[in-house]
Amino acid sequence: MFYAERVYTQRNPTTGIMEWFFLAREGNFGPYRSKEEAKERLSKFICFCIMNNDDGGRGAGKNNGLQLSLRLEPVPEFSFKRREFRD
Repeated sequence: MFYAERVYTQRNPTTGIMEWFFLAREGNFGPYRSKEEAKERLSKFICFCIMNNDDGGRGAGKNNGLQLSLRLEPVPEFSFKRREFRD
């Protein structure tokens, strides 16, 4: 078993600003201003999934066999948005 970092950064080619993202089974989310903000949003996303019994389709026998994509409703707070930050 190995550990994969879920929070990563990349430079926006248009603005040159470093942006932070987090990776989940459901996709990439971000950008965020800092690593701390990305970690906080990841934590909220995980809590949201736990509270809604969403296991990402890992437990085929659980939750009546429904997969995450059939139960999880989009939450605007976690949608992928490109935005520019001004310091």
